[in-house]
Formats: sequence, structure tokens, C-alpha cells
Amino acid sequence: MIGPNFALRGRRREIARAIVDAMVPRWPEFPHDLTEPVLASLEAMVQAYPPALQAGFTAALFGLEFLSPIMGGGLRPLSRCDRQTAHARLEKLADHKLPQVRQGVLLFKILISMSAYSRPEVEAFLGYRRREWRDARRKFRDSLVAGDPLDLPATPAALGAFVSPEDYLAFSPSTLEKGAS
Repeated sequence: MIGPNFALRGRRREIARAIVDAMVPRWPEFPHDLTEPVLASLEAMVQAYPPALQAGFTAALFGLEFLSPIMGGGLRPLSRCDRQTAHARLEKLADHKLPQVRQGVLLFKILISMSAYSRPEVEAFLGYRRREWRDARRKFRDSLVAGDPLDLPATPAALGAFVSPEDYLAFSPSTLEKGAS
């Protein structure tokens, strides 16, 4: 359904789940599977979009579902492939000579990366202390509202200070270093 009650159901959910499962970051020592929480976050994000963008998102899902066998190799639709095959197909499409195909895949990668890297367990695993900063900013705001300003809390470095855009959008972000603040 398109509109305020947008939800990924049926075939759309299968396709979105296959795309998320292929694109979420994975590290050998990271104990969590991010597929379901990132899929839920992606669904909530798209639910807030206007109906025209929701329709475009849905069209892009089906585009990747049926373009991946044609342009990425193989006969099976993307949602019927295992994770490694889906990953390889999406990676191949991300390097396609047509910019529209590349941008479609990167759009999903950006949305999935935003959802994944803002998860508290990922932030904690990578050593980014953004949650602490948010709490400090909230306390600072409350003190300003109360008329008793505290010292301005330190601002953490942006993720871009530690990760290049190429690594952030890579299909296999194994080059990320833990422990940055």
C-alpha cells in the first residue's frame, strides 16, 4: 500500500529483505544479524516519504528484482538467490555502465547504511560514542531551557573523518576501523 500506511508486505518485503540482507555490513566478530532491524528501519523511513517517492521505491525494488538476473547474471530473481549471489549481483549492478542502474543500487546502499550505522549496537561495536553525545546534548538543552546553561558538550567527529565515502558505501565494509570516537 502506498500512502501513510505504507508497509513492505508480500513480494515487496521478500525483495527488500533480500536487498537488505545482501547489503548490511557484516564483521566476523560482530554478534548481531542486522537484517531484520535494518529492514524495519528502512520500512519506517519509506513510510514517511510522500506517496510518489514510495511508488518510486516500490518500482526500484521490482527493478532490482528483475534487472539483476538480466544485467547481473543468472536466471533467478534476486529475492530467490542466496546472500552471496544477491551480493555479487548487486555489486555488479553498482558497477554498471549505465548511471541510472548504478544510482539505483547506491540509493538502496545509502538507505541501508544510514539505518545500519545508526544502530546502537553498531555504534558501540565500532567505538563511536554518538549515543553519549546525544544524551549530553539533551542535558545541555534541558539546562538551557531551565535557564542554567552548562558547558557546551564536546562534539564527536563525524563518521566521514574515519571512513572514506568509498568505504562507507562499499558492499563489504571490512576496511572500517574500530575505536574511533
